[in-house]
Amino acid sequence: MSDVTIQEGRPDTPALEIRGIYKSFRERKQQLPVLQDVSLSVAPGEFVSIVGPSGSGKSTLFHIVGGLEKPDQGQILLQGTDVTGSKGHISYVPQQPALFPWRTIEDNVILALEVAGVPLKEARQEAKKWLVRAGLGGFEQAYPHKLSGGMQQRASFLRGLLSRQEVMCLDEPFSALDALTRSDMQHWLLDMWEENKRSVLFITHNIEEALLLSDTVYLFSSRPASVLHSVKVPFPRPRREELIEDPAFNRLKRELTGYMREEQRKMREGSVG
Repeated sequence: MSDVTIQEGRPDTPALEIRGIYKSFRERKQQLPVLQDVSLSVAPGEFVSIVGPSGSGKSTLFHIVGGLEKPDQGQILLQGTDVTGSKGHISYVPQQPALFPWRTIEDNVILALEVAGVPLKEARQEAKKWLVRAGLGGFEQAYPHKLSGGMQQRASFLRGLLSRQEVMCLDEPFSALDALTRSDMQHWLLDMWEENKRSVLFITHNIEEALLLSDTVYLFSSRPASVLHSVKVPFPRPRREELIEDPAFNRLKRELTGYMREEQRKMREGSVG
């Protein structure tokens, strides 16, 4: 457990602030730069997405935010408190559900509450309420292998949601799903987030997904990653599936896609050179 105590911040204090992060790894006796002066913030109750090329260092940034890696330079602040290199302050939902196969769905979902010392009866009552809302009512005592990929991912998200941490980091949680299931999960996540309004930092390769879900989108460059561009998403909430057919939505999608295609072109030219 961490010995850093997070104090309640002022209303205008970011839930998460990433300041000037640099990170490199040693590879074959050389330093491989991965992150270069990355700065961004997540306001309380804000949904922020990071979009960038594969291998650009997005997951490394999550490891730094979660305290699994230390940056070469820079700070991670939660509600104004410096937690750089300190674990246990965020809720994390990985790319794969990572559910324990020997625990039922309910027992997987309450794991964060158990670790936090919440009495078991109280934890189960809270889990049952959210499992019903997530469309998993009736599957509480099922084991993960009995559920579809989308249902497993819902359980994984609920485990993160029930964590007592304010900031949730979602690392491409829908990347392994087929297109239809992914679409269903996006809209399910929107509904769940609208009800809960946690502060979220979300990694995705999908620009449409980022625009549909987010209040702010950051575009990352290729490695070493830096922030190329950020955009405040102008569409009101609550958002519905029809938004993706809106001309303004598609104009913004094309604009951001253009930025990413230019970045991919630079990557190809750099690899050839």
